[in-house]
Amino acid sequence: MIDAMVPSKVFDTDGQLLEALKEGSETLQNVTDMFAPLMKNFRIYFFWEQEKTDFGTTHKYVVKEHSAAPILDDTERAGLPYDHRSMCKFESRTAPGYRLVVAALMTYTLNAPSTITQRWVNATEMLKAKRVAEAAELMQ
Repeated sequence: MIDAMVPSKVFDTDGQLLEALKEGSETLQNVTDMFAPLMKNFRIYFFWEQEKTDFGTTHKYVVKEHSAAPILDDTERAGLPYDHRSMCKFESRTAPGYRLVVAALMTYTLNAPSTITQRWVNATEMLKAKRVAEAAELMQ
């Protein structure tokens, strides 16, 4: 009965997923807690929606700026002039925000080979040091 009275846009998402993604949810906090220590290993560019999303009966931000793009050291952030559904659907190469996103992707792509090479060198050195320490322990 309620399905006939309320626009289908309101019921397009899974309830459990929405609960897990609500600000302050335990699930979202657990994901954040697990990701936070790993952030230093990644280049991160946060984007947020600058337009409210049409839910049929109301217009709201799906993710507010402070949640989508926290101010953290060694990260970049920018708002995109779209709602949540449209912020990754650029109409053309001249659409607002397109060049910004492409520039970020290009920068990260160009820097990736040297970063990966250095990480392999570091990992090899750490493994070698661990094996030397294990061998020394066995020799005692």
